[in-house]
Amino acid sequence: MISPWTSLDSTLSRRVFFRPLGITESIFYWDSLFNSTSDIVIHAHLRSIQTDDLDIHSQPNVMRSWASVKRRFPFIAAEVQEYESGLRFILREEAVTHLRPDDVTFKEIESLHHAECFINDIMDGPRLLSSQLLARIYVLRQTDGNDCFHIVIIAAHCVTDVSSTSTVFRAFLDTLSSRVEPPYIPLGERLHIYQPLENFLNYGNLPLVKQRWRKALGHAIFTVWMTKFKVSRAVTLPGNFTESMFDTPAKSRNYISVFSRRVSSVILSNCRRHNITMNTACYALSQVALARVLCRRYIKGQISEEEWDYRKRQPMHFSGGLNLRPYLDVDWFQMGGTGDVGINISFFWYTLPFMPLGEMSKGDVSKLEIVDGAPDFQTLMSFDRFLLRCAYVKTQAQKMFKHLRFVNICTAGHRRFTSKKDVALKWLEMKDSVLPEDGHESERPVQSLDPILTQFGSALGNIEAVVPLDYPLPRDQGLSPLCSMPHPYRAGYPAWSPPADAIEDAKTPRLHIEYERGYVHARPGELHLAASLVNQHLQYFTCYDQHVFSEETVQEWMGELKGATLSYLGQSHSDKSPLQSKL
Repeated sequence: MISPWTSLDSTLSRRVFFRPLGITESIFYWDSLFNSTSDIVIHAHLRSIQTDDLDIHSQPNVMRSWASVKRRFPFIAAEVQEYESGLRFILREEAVTHLRPDDVTFKEIESLHHAECFINDIMDGPRLLSSQLLARIYVLRQTDGNDCFHIVIIAAHCVTDVSSTSTVFRAFLDTLSSRVEPPYIPLGERLHIYQPLENFLNYGNLPLVKQRWRKALGHAIFTVWMTKFKVSRAVTLPGNFTESMFDTPAKSRNYISVFSRRVSSVILSNCRRHNITMNTACYALSQVALARVLCRRYIKGQISEEEWDYRKRQPMHFSGGLNLRPYLDVDWFQMGGTGDVGINISFFWYTLPFMPLGEMSKGDVSKLEIVDGAPDFQTLMSFDRFLLRCAYVKTQAQKMFKHLRFVNICTAGHRRFTSKKDVALKWLEMKDSVLPEDGHESERPVQSLDPILTQFGSALGNIEAVVPLDYPLPRDQGLSPLCSMPHPYRAGYPAWSPPADAIEDAKTPRLHIEYERGYVHARPGELHLAASLVNQHLQYFTCYDQHVFSEETVQEWMGELKGATLSYLGQSHSDKSPLQSKL
C-alpha cells in the first residue's frame, strides 16, 4: 500500500503535503516527459446564449472560475518531484488557493480554423505542462465578430483520466456561467480522496498475506492471458516501421468522421436489435475496414506475396483504456468517486481471428467483383460472420469482467510498463541532438516486427451523459451542484442548501457547447480509435502517430470504417438462422 498524504508544513494557509506516486501514476508521469505523450487536451467551442451577456468570458470571470475549480479539485494543483527514493506528489496550499502565472492564458484567434491550428501546435511544439504545472487552461477569443469563444484544457495523465477530465471541464463551465459559488470541502478532507489506484483495490480487512496472494494470483493469470500476444505477431495498417519508432516521440495527429443524426439513430437501433454494442462492433468493423485497405494494396501490387501470406494468417490484437472505478471501493465510488480527479484506469486486451477475406483468401482475384479497388464488405465478411465476431469480443469481455480476480489481473499488467522511465530519460538526454528526418531510416517489413497491436481504443458512450450541452446546470439535472440528491459523477461539492435566487438563476441557460473534442497525445507507433455519441451524432475519432502512419492511409481506413458501419449497421438485414461460432 502506498503511504498516505503526509504534512511537510502545517502553517495555516501555507500547508504543504506530499505522498509517493503509485505504479499507474508513475507510468503516466514518465510517459508525459517523453514529449507530452498521453497528455490530455479538451477543446470546446462555446457560444454565449444571452446577447447581452458580454462578461461571461471576461478575464475576471475566467480567472474566478479556474480558481474555483482548483479549490474543488486540488489534485490538479499538485506538482511532481523526483527523489532518490522515487517520485513524490507535492501539494502546496498556496497553489490551490491562488492562481499561478501559467494557470490561465488568454489568446486571440481569427476563426475556428485557427483554434484547430492551435491544437496541432500543442501536439507538435514543446510541452506546455511541466512537473510543476500539471494542468492549465487557455481561453481563445475569436476576433471575427461572433459571440463564440474557445477553451482548451490541458492536463497530465498522471493526475487525470477521461472521467475526471470531464468532471473538471463540466465544473469549469458551470462555474463560468453561474452567479453563485457553492461552498468548498476543506483541503484536508479532499486530500484523503486522492489516493493512488493501488490503494483502492478492494481488499477490505484481508491480512497482508492474503493480499499478496491475490496479487500473485493476478500476476500469474495475466501472464497466461498475455501468452497469446507473444506467439502471434498481429497486423495493423501499412506504415513506416523502423528500428527507432518506439524510441521517437510520436507526431500526434487526429481525424474525425461524423454520421448524421438520422443515420446515427439507425445504427444504434440496429445495434440494439442485434443485441450488440458499438464497443463490440467497433473491432469487427475496423478489422474489415483494414482488410479492404490491404486488399486494395495487394491488388495494385503494393504488397508482396510474402507479406500478403503473412498478413492474412495473423490474428488481430486490440487494446484500450478500461475504467476501473466501478470495481474499486464502493463507498468512494457512490459518493463521487466515479468522476473525481485522479487516474483509475487499466487496459483490456481482445483478439480477433485473421482478417476477413472471404473468397479473396483463395487468391483468385479475377473471379471477384471489385468495388473501388477491393472486394466489397459483404464479400469479405457476411453479416452473420460480422455478428459472430462481435459475439466473440463480447465473450472475451464477459470472461474478463466476471473473473473473481479481475482487478488484480488488470493491475498486474501495469508493472510491464516500468521501462517507460528508461525511454523517457534517454530521450531527455538526446532531445537536443539532431534526429534523422522522416524516411531516412530503413523501413522494416511488417513480418519482422515484434508483436504489435492492430489498434488501441474503445467506445466512450454518450458524452452528454457526463458533459451536458447547456450551462448553468439546473437543479433537476443530477450533475448540478444545486441538486440535493447524490450523484456518482458529481464530485467536489459538499451537501448544502442553495439559495432560492441561485436555483432561479440556473433555469436560464447562458452558455452552450457548439462542440467539444478530447485529444490524447499519441504514443509512438500508436493507432487509436474511439467511438462516441455527441449531440446525437455518432462519431469516430482516431489519434495516430504520423511518423508511422501517413495521413492518406489513416483517412482511407477511416473512410472504409464509415462504409463498413453503414454496410453492416446502417441498413436492415434479413433475419436468418444464426451461424454457430467455431471460435
